Amino acid sequence: MRMHLKEWRKLLRSLRKNFPVDGWVNVRRVRMARDCGVTRLNGVDYCIRINSRQPYQGQVDTLLHEWAHVVAIDRAFQHDRMWGELYSEIYESWRKDFATHLD
Repeated sequence: MRMHLKEWRKLLRSLRKNFPVDGWVNVRRVRMARDCGVTRLNGVDYCIRINSRQPYQGQVDTLLHEWAHVVAIDRAFQHDRMWGELYSEIYESWRKDFATHLD
């Protein structure tokens, strides 16, 4: 794993630069029993855990997947276009299934 450390750090710098979020994103590679990766939000900052039992390329794929969750969560909290689209879908579903029955 040591041989990939520089590459891993370079990838993290690239993600932080090209897909920034408001809070800090703490990324750790740890042994996990089941999941390939998990992302948690503590209200301000994010914590990504990547299963270190995966091959290196699996860890990279998992990091990219989890970073997408972070960006989506961050942007949704900002009430921007992505949040608006999600809200629109939810609202439309509610309107279709429930609002017509309110009369």
